Order: sequence, then C-alpha cells, then structure tokens
Amino acid sequence: MSTPPLDTKAILESFQGTARLFPLPSVVLFPDGFAPLHVFEDRYVDMVQEAIPDDGLIATALLKPGYTEGYEGAPPIHRTVCLGKILRPRSHPNGQLDLLLYGLARARIVEEIPSQPFRRARVELLDDVVPPGNHEQVALRMRRALDLIPGRQPMVWGLRRMSEQLRGVDSAPGRYADAVAHASDLPKEALYEVLAETDVLRRFELLIQHLEARAAEGAPKVAGDSDPRLN
Repeated sequence: MSTPPLDTKAILESFQGTARLFPLPSVVLFPDGFAPLHVFEDRYVDMVQEAIPDDGLIATALLKPGYTEGYEGAPPIHRTVCLGKILRPRSHPNGQLDLLLYGLARARIVEEIPSQPFRRARVELLDDVVPPGNHEQVALRMRRALDLIPGRQPMVWGLRRMSEQLRGVDSAPGRYADAVAHASDLPKEALYEVLAETDVLRRFELLIQHLEARAAEGAPKVAGDSDPRLN
C-alpha cells in the first residue's frame, strides 16, 4: 500500500500553535475540503510567500458582517477557523498567486498577535466529539443529510476520495458531515455554524436543519401542511 503524499498527523503534531490568518468574506473551508484561492492583495501575497518555504499553513477566517468598514486594517472575524495546507501554488507575472488550500483541522482563535503586514493568531486545534453510544444516530443523520442534497451526492464521495488519496483513509463521522456541508449550497453563515460545532451529532443536526430550511425555500406552501419536525 502506497504512503499518502500528505502526512497530516505529523503536520498537526509539529504545529506550534501560531497561525497566519487569511480573512475571507465568503469562503468557509472545512477539514478535508479544498478551496481554490486567487491571492492578489500584497499583504496576503506576502503571507503565502512566507508560508510556502516554512510549514505551508494558513488559517481561513470568515469575516463578520460590516467588514468593509476598516477592511484595510483588522476587521472583526469569527473565532473558529480552518487550518489549511497550501497545495499547488502558482505565481503570475504580476506577482499574484493561485493556490489550492486543503483543510486540515478546525481551530479556535485564542488571541491575535500583533503582526504586519498580515494577521497572526495563537490558536488551539479542535478535536471532534462523538458522544458514546450515538454512532447509530450519527449514521441516521448522515443518511438524512445526503437525502437533502440530491444531485450533489457525487460531490461528497468525490471529495472523500480526493482527501483519502491525499492523507489516507479517515472514516471519522465528523468528516462526512463536513463533506456534505462542503458540497451543499448553504449560505456562509450556515456553513460557519456547522464549522464551529465540534460535537458531531449536533453538527449533523445543525446541517440538517439548514438543509431542510433551504429545501423549504423552494417548496410550494400547501394549506394544512404540518411541520415534519413535530412528527
């Protein structure tokens, strides 16, 4: 059996707890997810150029509403981030960069560290929590979540295959919730709620709630319909 090209366990074990922050207005990266990014601001070009010869790690952070005011400084960001590994960086003649960022792990910002020209923070990595005795409930919620993304299920399995080729097999149930969220068309605020939840059972419940709400938006309203959540 061939060795996966990315030893994520070793990468995370050697991580010293200080992350370069890449605040983004609409990207919510999940562990085992992939985000193609075009980096054009000078400060973030500097960040990537520093990261590549070092550990290749940056953390994506979702900007809070109203970020346009004071964007050139340090606008507010959500505390839960995704630590990612830079893959396939490519430079353009104008100095801008394209890269693929692979999500490694959830993390929570403990405190920001004064830094220029880009932001840094001390973060703590977050482990998934699977309450004992709830594996069957997790499996049921996984099936329900998949049922709510018809036409997008192949994206979930494709994402899982790509991550397994990159890091090896990881059958942790939380990664499946993340894959469904990544493949969904949920708004960024809903995706962030899913990212921020470490309890896997609760993560699936949040995901299903948001997917059901999204499905209901396009469903015709019929008089007398009961709320299926009350059945």
